[in-house]
Amino acid sequence: MLKKLHLYIIKEFLGYFFFGLAVFSIFFLLNNLFDFINLFFSRGVPPFLILKLFILTVPKILMSTIPMAVLLGILTSYGRLAEDNEVTAMKSSGINYKTLTIPIIVLVCTIFIFLLLCNHFITPSATSNFRNLYKEIIIKRPLSRLTEKTINEIGEYSLYANKVNHKDNTLSGISIYKFGNEYASTKTYRIYASSAIIKPYPNAIKITLYNGYLLHAHPSDMNNMMHITFKSYCFFIKLNNEIKDDNLLILGMSSPKIIKTIKICKESCIPYKKYEIELWIRWVFAFASIAFSFVALPIGIMAGKGGKGIGFGISLGIILIYYLLTILAIDLSEEKYMPTSLVMWFPNIIITILGIYLLIKMRKR
Repeated sequence: MLKKLHLYIIKEFLGYFFFGLAVFSIFFLLNNLFDFINLFFSRGVPPFLILKLFILTVPKILMSTIPMAVLLGILTSYGRLAEDNEVTAMKSSGINYKTLTIPIIVLVCTIFIFLLLCNHFITPSATSNFRNLYKEIIIKRPLSRLTEKTINEIGEYSLYANKVNHKDNTLSGISIYKFGNEYASTKTYRIYASSAIIKPYPNAIKITLYNGYLLHAHPSDMNNMMHITFKSYCFFIKLNNEIKDDNLLILGMSSPKIIKTIKICKESCIPYKKYEIELWIRWVFAFASIAFSFVALPIGIMAGKGGKGIGFGISLGIILIYYLLTILAIDLSEEKYMPTSLVMWFPNIIITILGIYLLIKMRKR
C-alpha cells in the first residue's frame, strides 16, 4: 500500500519536475540560442559544430535549473494533491506527514548527490570542452568573429567591412584601424582596401589586402602623415588575446584544480576571490535543491484549493528572491565585507530557516 502511494507521489512529482526543467532550461538557453543561430546563418559555422557547442552548454544550465525544477515540482505536485483533497484523504487514512513526504525527500537527496558530481566535475569538463571548441572555430574560421557593417575588435586592430563572405574568407570595402599613443612610440594606422582575403594560422590570421591605401601618422604630429597606395599588401594579426576568457577558464576548472589554484594564489599573494566564489557557488547551488524542498513541502501540502496554480506562482517568487540573495552574497564577497565561505551560504540558510518554520507550522495543524 505504502509502496504504491510513494510511487504515485514520485510519479506526480517527476511530471512537474521535468516540465519545470524544460521551461527553465529553454529560458536560459534562449540567449545562447540566438548566438548559435547567428553563428550558423551569418558566420558560416557548420551545423554539427553548432550542435556540439549547444550540447556543451547544457550542463552549466542544469546547474541552475535543476534546483528550480525541484521547487516547482514539489510545490505543484503537492499543491495538486491538496487541491483535489487527496492529501486530506491520505491523512484520514492514517498517513502522517512523514510518510507523505519521505519519497520526495529521498529523491531530492539523490538529486543533491547528482548535482554535486555535476557541479564539481561534469559541468567544468563540458565548459572546458566548449572553450576549446570555440577556440578551434575562431582559429580555423577567422571570419566567424566578424559582422558586416560593424566595427570588430581583433587583437590590436579595429576592422570594418561592408561585406563578409564566410564561404571563401573574403571581405570587401574593408577599413582597418590601429590607434597610437602620443606618449609612446606607437603610431596610428588606417588601411583601406577594396577587397581582402583572410587565411588562418595557429594563433594568428594573415590578411591580404587588394587595391587600397595606407595612412600612417603619429598622434603628436598629425601633419606629418604618410600616404601609400598599393595593389596588394599583407600582414599578420595575433589572436592570443582573442581566445582568452578568464570567466570561461575558471568555469572550466574542476573543483580540486580550483582549490589547488587558490592555494598557489595565497602563497604568491595573488587575488583569488573569483576562484573562491566559483568553488562555493558549486556547493551552494547543489544544496539549493534541499533548501527549496524544505520550503516547498509545507507550502504545497497546506495549499488547499488552487494549490496547483498557487504553487507555480510561489515558485517563481521564491526563485527570484533566492537569486537576488545570491547576487547580494557575491557582491558582499567580492567587496570583502564577509568571508566567501560564510556569505555564499546565506541564501540557502534563509530559505531553509523559512522552510523549517513552515514545517513546524504544518505539523501543528
